[in-house]
Amino acid sequence: MTNEDMPWVIGLTDEEVQELRKNKQELTQYGKEKIRERMNKEPTHEEMLSIAERRELANKTFEELTKDEKIKLALEELAAIVMGGQDGEEYYNSIKFIKDVLESFK
Repeated sequence: MTNEDMPWVIGLTDEEVQELRKNKQELTQYGKEKIRERMNKEPTHEEMLSIAERRELANKTFEELTKDEKIKLALEELAAIVMGGQDGEEYYNSIKFIKDVLESFK
């Protein structure tokens, strides 16, 4: 994954990212702060397009998703896991979705 895939690490050195990964509590707190910051600003045009795309994908069943859509959604779930802050059910659902995507490619 690149920093582009993980916007919460942009501006941090590799050492800072590694330190955050070592301490999940810090990563979770950092992630929460970044989410709060992003929620308090107006979305860019690109962010609005991304939101619209996610809403459109949410209206499809798993079987209707294309291979690329499944991969994109699985990567988003993986990013959410890395960012932290999920409760047990959210974590389980993220892992289950990634597993379902991988199994669909058998």
